[in-house]
Amino acid sequence: MVEFIGYLAGFIAMISFVPQVIKTIRTKSARDISMNTLFLTLTTNILYIVYGIALGLTPVVVMLGIMTLIVLLQIGLTLKYRHR
Repeated sequence: MVEFIGYLAGFIAMISFVPQVIKTIRTKSARDISMNTLFLTLTTNILYIVYGIALGLTPVVVMLGIMTLIVLLQIGLTLKYRHR
């Protein structure tokens, strides 16, 4: 049950950026996206992944690994569409 809660929390955190990614792709605009927030989130994710690896917390590593990819995608989209 505890591992399920870990996966559920990770899943919710992971999908939290999906609506923004979809909006950025649809509008081809990232004018109001904060790069500071994205980089802080990326840093937090990396630290939590290291923490999860150190403690053998598979849900943390898997879900934050996926979330990190989503955040990296948003960073790429933001850089691409920021000044349009």
